[in-house]
Amino acid sequence: MSDQKNPTAVQIGQRIKQARKMAGMDTAEALLEKVSEWKRSRLGNYEAGISTPSPDDVRLIATATGTSPCWIAFGAGPIRASGRDLQAIRHQNLIAITEEAKSNRKLTPLLNALGVSRKKLDAHLTNPFINLPERMMRHCESYLKKQSGWMDEQHVENDPLCSSFPDDMRELMTLYSNLSEPNRKLMLRLARCIEPVS
Repeated sequence: MSDQKNPTAVQIGQRIKQARKMAGMDTAEALLEKVSEWKRSRLGNYEAGISTPSPDDVRLIATATGTSPCWIAFGAGPIRASGRDLQAIRHQNLIAITEEAKSNRKLTPLLNALGVSRKKLDAHLTNPFINLPERMMRHCESYLKKQSGWMDEQHVENDPLCSSFPDDMRELMTLYSNLSEPNRKLMLRLARCIEPVS
C-alpha cells in the first residue's frame, strides 16, 4: 500500500487550514468549537490531506470560517462566502496571467517586470492569502499595457465560475471588462436605450 497522499486531498487540506487562519482561528481546537461533534483527529486528517472531506463537511467548515464551499473544495471562485474581495480578484488575475506567460514562454519577462523570483511568484500562486502589494500589481499592469487598476477588477475570461454562462453573456461581460471607465458608461447608456422584447 502506497504512503503517498492524494494530491487533491492535500490541496483541500491546505485550503481548510488557510480558511481557518483567515477566520482568526490559530488552532484546530478553535474551529472544533464550531463543529463540536467532530473529533480532533477528523479535522487533523482533513488539514493534513490524509482524508478528503465529504460535501457536507466542506459546507460545515465553510460556514464556520466564513469562506466559500466551492473555493475550499475546488480552489475556484470567491474565497469569502460574501463575494470577491480585492485579494481574491488579484490572485485570480495573477494565476491567469502566469499561466498565459508560461504557455507563451514569457515567464522570465513577467518575473522581471514584477520584480520577483520564481520562488516568490510560486508562493503567491499557492497561497491566496499572501498579500499582493500595490507596487507589484501596478508593475504587472504596466507590463501588460493595461490601465491602472486592471489587476483589481474581475475579468470574465479569467473566472472559472463564468464558464457556465451563455456564450453571448460571457462575450458582453468580457467586452465590458476590457473597456475604459468612460466607455463602460457609454455601453451601459446604449444598452438602456434598447427596448426589451415583449
